[in-house]
Amino acid sequence: MKKHRALWVIIIVIVVLAAAAAGGWYWLSTKAAQAEQAHSTVYAQYASMTAAVDSVTLTVTEDGSPVSEYDLQKLGLRDDLMNKVTAQFSETDRMTAEQFAALGIREKLNWAKNAHPAPYPCTVSMEQFDAAAVLADLQSMKRTAAENAYTVLEDGVYTVHAEVPGNELNEPAVLDGLRASAASLGVTANGPQDASFELTSVDCYKQPEITTATLRDTPDSLFRKALAELEIKVTFNADTAQYLPHGEETLTSHDLASIVDLDPDGTVTVDEKVLSEKVSKLAEGYSKQDAPFLFDSWVKGLTEIGFITCDYRIDVQSLTEQIRTQLLTMQPGSVSAEAVCYDKDGKPFSLGDSYIEVDFDNQQMTFIKDGRLVVNTNIVTGALNGHQTPTGLYETHGKEHDVWLKGDDYLVFVKYWVSVVGDIIGLHDASWRSNFGASFYVYGGSHGCVNTPEEAMALIWNLAEDGTPVLMHGANEWYEPANGNPRETKDPVRGTTSKITVPNGTRVLEPGSSRIEIQPDDVVPFALPKEAGQDEDPPTNTTDTAKPVS
Repeated sequence: MKKHRALWVIIIVIVVLAAAAAGGWYWLSTKAAQAEQAHSTVYAQYASMTAAVDSVTLTVTEDGSPVSEYDLQKLGLRDDLMNKVTAQFSETDRMTAEQFAALGIREKLNWAKNAHPAPYPCTVSMEQFDAAAVLADLQSMKRTAAENAYTVLEDGVYTVHAEVPGNELNEPAVLDGLRASAASLGVTANGPQDASFELTSVDCYKQPEITTATLRDTPDSLFRKALAELEIKVTFNADTAQYLPHGEETLTSHDLASIVDLDPDGTVTVDEKVLSEKVSKLAEGYSKQDAPFLFDSWVKGLTEIGFITCDYRIDVQSLTEQIRTQLLTMQPGSVSAEAVCYDKDGKPFSLGDSYIEVDFDNQQMTFIKDGRLVVNTNIVTGALNGHQTPTGLYETHGKEHDVWLKGDDYLVFVKYWVSVVGDIIGLHDASWRSNFGASFYVYGGSHGCVNTPEEAMALIWNLAEDGTPVLMHGANEWYEPANGNPRETKDPVRGTTSKITVPNGTRVLEPGSSRIEIQPDDVVPFALPKEAGQDEDPPTNTTDTAKPVS
């Protein structure tokens, strides 16, 4: 009996202990499960915040237009913020669910005993801030520099141009603005804490250094400075210095101070009356009365024509205008003036842009039309034994073609005739000649007319209008050809027909020993002639009705 009681006691004790053990195990398992649940929550916070670090964004715009978005890695701020976030969680906090589940119950319960407050927000530390990526994007955009205000003289008026803003970056201000915006970047338990930066919210652009308010170069100050340095040199008769009074005069700043002034609106004004008086006074010493006409001969260059006299005077009005134009620039400079030939009636005299020159000394004839060379040819003028071609200034006044010419001892046929001196001396072709130029005229000259190679004469006949001036000049005196021509120009200004350099494209004709220079079609501003007489009635002139000439 006693044995049975003891056994039941033992059984009861074992059952109680087993129940107690089971209850304890259940309690520990429940606590461990609660710890895992709590850990799951903490780990989720950790995972959320660390993930948020890589999602934090700084958005940069310029005048409302997006530039780009920058994460913390680009800004050099990621690692520091990640360290801040991680520091809020223990090593056990940062375990994954699998890692935490593998821990023993004691470790789980020990972890659960500790407090696990909600994580606090973290913001970046700016020590490692790097704005290079942002600046690179901003600088890659097209930018224009700001323009300073300035004053400029334009068309005789000092004009103030206001400053013009630009969009070049003011980097210090941009960096300060970026720092201020980036400093608020961070993470919270709810996610990333982003920020934005609008470039124009700060003084982001370089400003003009000079504005209209700070401009020192005002119209008046620039005018006074320019006037103090203003000087105009006037050169008189430089091209005719061999024949006319010549020299240089200077209008100093002192002289010009009474001539030029500045209006309140910035306009440079010139006292025309005072300027004209000063110019007239300067010009007085560079005139010459009863002087030979100065002619620009094709071969000789500037030549005195003694049988034409004129008064050479400086064109005061033209020179005044030159100086006035220079004054309106307010810059030192130089002007030149050549005396103009006036006839006895006080009218300007010249041969104009179209004329024919007959040069006895060089046996050359040159035809200029509208300022362009048409013909330069060797010729033969009147023999020096009493048949000299007369010197003088004449004009063409009649043309005929296919004409018989007769004199006391000759009867010849010419294709082209142009009257010059009355109706007895003219320009015409001479098919009986094979040589032109040189000294052929001394012994074998004409009876007074100007013998011309046929093709050259064709051009003159077709293109010279009635009234074209004909200047015939030269010594026209006997010399012995065997001793050389003492009057031939030794250094031709433009070269003779036998020495001139022929430009590319120039037609060169060589009938006999004569050489004729004819400019090409793309230089001569008119059509080359047709054959004289083409599509015209046959001539009525015959040997019986030959034209009497000298």
